[in-house]
Amino acid sequence: MGDRSAGGAGSDAAAGAPEAWAEAVVAGLAGAKAAERALGDALRPAMSLKEEKAQRRAEAVRAAAMGLGAAGCASAAGVSERLLASWRAEDPVFDAALSTARSLAHVHDVVPDVTTNPAVLKVALDAILRGVPFVEAGALVGVKRDTFYRLRRGNPQLGALFGAAQNLRRRGALPGRKRKAGLKGYRLVRLDASESPGTDPDA
Repeated sequence: MGDRSAGGAGSDAAAGAPEAWAEAVVAGLAGAKAAERALGDALRPAMSLKEEKAQRRAEAVRAAAMGLGAAGCASAAGVSERLLASWRAEDPVFDAALSTARSLAHVHDVVPDVTTNPAVLKVALDAILRGVPFVEAGALVGVKRDTFYRLRRGNPQLGALFGAAQNLRRRGALPGRKRKAGLKGYRLVRLDASESPGTDPDA
Protein backbone atom coordinates (compact mmCIF):
# COMPACT_ATOMS: atom_id res chain seq x y z
CA MET A 1 0.00 0.00 0.00
CA GLY A 2 2.88 2.30 0.83
CA ASP A 3 4.42 1.66 -2.57
CA ARG A 4 1.13 2.39 -4.27
CA SER A 5 0.75 5.67 -2.41
CA ALA A 6 4.29 6.73 -3.29
CA GLY A 7 3.76 5.88 -6.94
CA GLY A 8 0.47 7.74 -6.94
CA ALA A 9 2.09 10.84 -5.48
CA GLY A 10 4.74 10.77 -8.18
CA SER A 11 2.11 10.34 -10.87
CA ASP A 12 0.06 13.22 -9.49
CA ALA A 13 3.11 15.49 -9.47
CA ALA A 14 3.96 14.54 -13.03
CA ALA A 15 0.38 15.09 -14.16
CA GLY A 16 0.16 18.47 -12.45
CA ALA A 17 3.45 19.94 -13.65
CA PRO A 18 5.18 17.46 -15.98
CA GLU A 19 7.93 19.86 -17.09
CA ALA A 20 9.04 20.76 -13.56
CA TRP A 21 8.75 17.14 -12.46
CA ALA A 22 10.76 15.92 -15.45
CA GLU A 23 13.49 18.51 -14.89
CA ALA A 24 13.85 17.35 -11.29
CA VAL A 25 13.98 13.67 -12.29
CA VAL A 26 16.53 14.22 -15.06
CA ALA A 27 18.64 16.48 -12.84
CA GLY A 28 18.68 13.62 -10.34
CA LEU A 29 19.90 11.19 -13.00
CA ALA A 30 22.61 13.62 -14.09
CA GLY A 31 23.59 14.21 -10.48
CA ALA A 32 23.86 10.48 -9.83
CA LYS A 33 26.13 10.10 -12.86
CA ALA A 34 28.28 13.01 -11.69
CA ALA A 35 28.57 11.44 -8.23
CA GLU A 36 29.51 8.10 -9.81
CA ARG A 37 32.25 9.79 -11.84
CA ALA A 38 33.50 11.61 -8.73
CA LEU A 39 33.73 8.34 -6.82
CA GLY A 40 35.64 6.80 -9.72
CA ASP A 41 38.01 9.76 -9.82
CA ALA A 42 38.59 9.47 -6.08
CA LEU A 43 39.58 5.82 -6.49
CA ARG A 44 41.36 6.28 -9.81
CA PRO A 45 44.94 5.99 -8.48
CA ALA A 46 44.11 2.55 -7.05
CA MET A 47 41.59 1.36 -9.65
CA SER A 48 43.04 -1.02 -12.20
CA LEU A 49 41.91 -1.54 -15.76
CA LYS A 50 40.61 -4.95 -14.69
CA GLU A 51 38.42 -3.38 -12.00
CA GLU A 52 37.06 -0.76 -14.38
CA LYS A 53 36.21 -3.42 -16.93
CA ALA A 54 34.45 -5.44 -14.23
CA GLN A 55 32.25 -2.48 -13.34
CA ARG A 56 31.28 -1.87 -16.95
CA ARG A 57 30.64 -5.54 -17.61
CA ALA A 58 28.37 -5.69 -14.58
CA GLU A 59 26.32 -2.81 -16.01
CA ALA A 60 26.05 -4.67 -19.31
CA VAL A 61 24.83 -7.83 -17.56
CA ARG A 62 22.27 -5.81 -15.61
CA ALA A 63 20.97 -4.31 -18.85
CA ALA A 64 20.74 -7.79 -20.38
CA ALA A 65 18.65 -8.89 -17.40
CA MET A 66 16.24 -6.10 -18.34
CA GLY A 67 15.88 -7.70 -21.76
CA LEU A 68 18.01 -5.21 -23.69
CA GLY A 69 20.00 -6.26 -26.73
CA ALA A 70 23.64 -5.65 -27.58
CA ALA A 71 23.20 -1.93 -28.31
CA GLY A 72 21.39 -1.29 -25.03
CA CYS A 73 23.88 -3.34 -23.02
CA ALA A 74 26.79 -1.48 -24.55
CA SER A 75 25.12 1.86 -23.85
CA ALA A 76 24.43 0.92 -20.23
CA ALA A 77 28.10 -0.03 -19.85
CA GLY A 78 29.24 3.20 -21.49
CA VAL A 79 31.16 1.43 -24.27
CA SER A 80 30.75 0.81 -27.99
CA GLU A 81 29.07 -2.29 -29.36
CA ARG A 82 32.42 -3.21 -30.93
CA LEU A 83 34.15 -3.18 -27.56
CA LEU A 84 31.32 -5.15 -25.95
CA ALA A 85 31.59 -7.76 -28.71
CA SER A 86 35.36 -7.90 -28.14
CA TRP A 87 34.84 -8.53 -24.43
CA ARG A 88 32.37 -11.32 -25.20
CA ALA A 89 34.79 -12.94 -27.63
CA GLU A 90 37.73 -12.84 -25.22
CA ASP A 91 35.83 -13.83 -22.08
CA PRO A 92 33.54 -16.89 -22.31
CA VAL A 93 32.34 -16.41 -18.73
CA PHE A 94 31.20 -12.85 -19.45
CA ASP A 95 29.58 -14.01 -22.68
CA ALA A 96 27.71 -16.73 -20.79
CA ALA A 97 26.65 -14.22 -18.12
CA LEU A 98 25.12 -11.93 -20.75
CA SER A 99 23.33 -14.84 -22.42
CA THR A 100 22.04 -16.12 -19.08
CA ALA A 101 20.81 -12.67 -18.09
CA ARG A 102 18.91 -12.37 -21.38
CA SER A 103 17.43 -15.85 -20.81
CA LEU A 104 16.40 -14.82 -17.29
CA ALA A 105 14.56 -11.81 -18.70
CA HIS A 106 12.83 -13.98 -21.29
CA VAL A 107 11.75 -16.68 -18.80
CA HIS A 108 10.31 -14.08 -16.42
CA ASP A 109 8.63 -12.08 -19.20
CA VAL A 110 10.75 -9.00 -18.60
CA VAL A 111 10.12 -6.84 -21.65
CA PRO A 112 12.56 -4.05 -22.58
CA ASP A 113 9.69 -1.61 -22.90
CA VAL A 114 10.63 2.03 -22.38
CA THR A 115 7.03 2.78 -21.31
CA THR A 116 6.86 0.18 -18.52
CA ASN A 117 10.42 -0.61 -17.47
CA PRO A 118 12.19 2.16 -15.48
CA ALA A 119 15.63 0.63 -16.04
CA VAL A 120 15.12 0.71 -19.81
CA LEU A 121 13.85 4.28 -19.69
CA LYS A 122 16.93 5.23 -17.67
CA VAL A 123 19.22 3.77 -20.36
CA ALA A 124 17.48 5.94 -22.98
CA LEU A 125 17.65 9.09 -20.83
CA ASP A 126 21.30 8.50 -19.90
CA ALA A 127 22.11 8.15 -23.60
CA ILE A 128 20.40 11.47 -24.39
CA LEU A 129 22.29 13.13 -21.54
CA ARG A 130 25.55 11.86 -23.09
CA GLY A 131 24.64 13.51 -26.38
CA VAL A 132 23.16 10.56 -28.27
CA PRO A 133 20.51 11.93 -30.69
CA PHE A 134 16.91 11.27 -29.71
CA VAL A 135 16.20 8.73 -32.46
CA GLU A 136 19.42 6.82 -31.77
CA ALA A 137 18.57 6.70 -28.06
CA GLY A 138 15.33 4.98 -29.03
CA ALA A 139 17.20 2.45 -31.17
CA LEU A 140 19.43 1.59 -28.20
CA VAL A 141 16.37 0.34 -26.31
CA GLY A 142 14.83 -1.35 -29.33
CA VAL A 143 12.26 1.29 -30.28
CA LYS A 144 11.75 2.19 -33.94
CA ARG A 145 11.99 5.81 -35.03
CA ASP A 146 8.28 6.41 -35.67
CA THR A 147 7.24 4.59 -32.51
CA PHE A 148 9.67 6.60 -30.40
CA TYR A 149 8.30 9.88 -31.75
CA ARG A 150 4.73 8.70 -31.15
CA LEU A 151 5.62 7.80 -27.56
CA ARG A 152 7.05 11.26 -27.03
CA ARG A 153 3.96 12.98 -28.44
CA GLY A 154 1.40 10.65 -26.89
CA ASN A 155 2.77 10.32 -23.35
CA PRO A 156 3.11 13.68 -21.54
CA GLN A 157 5.42 12.27 -18.88
CA LEU A 158 7.76 10.60 -21.37
CA GLY A 159 7.70 13.69 -23.56
CA ALA A 160 8.62 15.87 -20.60
CA LEU A 161 11.44 13.53 -19.56
CA PHE A 162 12.94 13.37 -23.05
CA GLY A 163 12.64 17.14 -23.43
CA ALA A 164 14.25 17.75 -20.04
CA ALA A 165 17.15 15.43 -20.90
CA GLN A 166 17.74 17.19 -24.21
CA ASN A 167 17.52 20.63 -22.59
CA LEU A 168 19.96 19.69 -19.83
CA ARG A 169 22.37 18.24 -22.36
CA ARG A 170 22.22 21.42 -24.46
CA ARG A 171 22.82 23.62 -21.43
CA GLY A 172 25.73 21.48 -20.29
CA ALA A 173 27.32 20.88 -23.72
CA LEU A 174 30.73 22.43 -24.25
CA PRO A 175 31.15 24.64 -27.36
CA GLY A 176 32.56 22.75 -30.30
CA ARG A 177 31.65 19.31 -28.96
CA LYS A 178 29.29 18.03 -31.61
CA ARG A 179 30.05 14.34 -31.68
CA LYS A 180 26.97 12.23 -32.45
CA ALA A 181 27.36 9.94 -29.46
CA GLY A 182 29.56 9.76 -26.41
CA LEU A 183 29.93 5.99 -26.78
CA LYS A 184 32.18 6.07 -29.82
CA GLY A 185 34.90 8.01 -28.02
CA TYR A 186 35.34 5.57 -25.15
CA ARG A 187 38.59 3.62 -25.14
CA LEU A 188 40.25 1.67 -22.35
CA VAL A 189 43.82 2.84 -22.57
CA ARG A 190 45.28 2.36 -19.08
CA LEU A 191 47.30 -0.81 -18.57
CA ASP A 192 47.58 -3.10 -15.59
CA ALA A 193 51.10 -3.91 -14.49
CA SER A 194 50.66 -7.44 -15.84
CA GLU A 195 49.73 -6.24 -19.33
CA SER A 196 52.30 -5.55 -22.02
CA PRO A 197 52.50 -2.15 -23.74
CA GLY A 198 51.50 -3.82 -26.99
CA THR A 199 48.04 -4.76 -25.72
CA ASP A 200 45.22 -3.54 -27.93
CA PRO A 201 43.36 -0.88 -25.88
CA ASP A 202 40.08 -1.95 -27.47
CA ALA A 203 40.56 -5.60 -26.49
